[in-house]
Amino acid sequence: MPTPRQKAIKLLAADNRPLPAGELFTTRFYQPEDGPGVARLFYAIYGDGYPIDTFYLPDRLTEENRAGRIRSAVAVTQAGDVVCHEALYRSSAPNPCLYEFGLGLTLPAYRSTLAFARCSQLLMTLPGTEGIDAFFGEAVCNHVITQKLTRQVGTVETALEPALMPARAYEAEQSAEGRVSCLMAFKVVQDRKRQLCIPDTYRNQLTFLMEECKLDREEIASNDSLPTAEARLKTTLFPEAGIARCTIAAPGNDLADRLRLLEAELREKQFTLLQCYVSLGASCAGPVVKLLQQERFFLGGFLPVWFGDDGLLMQKLFVDPGFEAMQLYSERAKTILEMVRADWKQSKEG
Repeated sequence: MPTPRQKAIKLLAADNRPLPAGELFTTRFYQPEDGPGVARLFYAIYGDGYPIDTFYLPDRLTEENRAGRIRSAVAVTQAGDVVCHEALYRSSAPNPCLYEFGLGLTLPAYRSTLAFARCSQLLMTLPGTEGIDAFFGEAVCNHVITQKLTRQVGTVETALEPALMPARAYEAEQSAEGRVSCLMAFKVVQDRKRQLCIPDTYRNQLTFLMEECKLDREEIASNDSLPTAEARLKTTLFPEAGIARCTIAAPGNDLADRLRLLEAELREKQFTLLQCYVSLGASCAGPVVKLLQQERFFLGGFLPVWFGDDGLLMQKLFVDPGFEAMQLYSERAKTILEMVRADWKQSKEG
């Protein structure tokens, strides 16, 4: 029986209406009548390859906007066609006040207009209000356009996710030959003093990654060993993208065994990437990171207020990371690439 996603994509594929070009547009926050237009926009850009179902399903997108989990801005023609979409939205972060800034796509005929810039300006009125204390973006590395835009809204690059997006998401536009990496950049609008445990093995890297973030932190010492209780993991799978995201909710003495079982399952299902998120707000961060390094995870980067407290991204790839193909805009991003590449190489050498 077809899934809701499959039914929606079948309808989108059967829609033979020409895409708009050269029409006047206005920008506004999402309204329920924009749902079909957003779905058509996503299909026009990504075909059936976008990994998140919501943006093919108008009713679901409307509910997410109504609940405030997504705050979409759209550029709409007088005929009701959506030619640009961007959003602030809750994604993988456990902190409900940290939103992701992204889902930005524009029809080719409107990329030389101000549609994208005006949607961005509209969304940037929200941080600091309505429970949005901070935001981050994941800018693709197959071109530098979105990296420039994330800098324009004041975010700071702090992490790199090699081979994050599946190649099929870019087949429609032929903008990438393989999987696409993403650069993470953050802006904390409302901060407070927080505790921070800096694992010794990454002190130099974290000092660099934090220096432009302007955060109020009190460093705490690291424990020598993991807690004796059982570990608790929260894992989210994205089969369409081949990604698994694992939050270490509570470290424990069986953490290595749990991670090995998860890795074996992912390899059997031919996943591409396993990401682990570690809280730096507790003293056990040191031994957790040491264990992850022993299990051949490598550095992704620093994640401000990811848990409320700050986080560290560690990752393990089951394919080549494609470092050589990455296009990076800023010198800071290039430094992060070399940092991540060096740690990846060390993890491979054991």
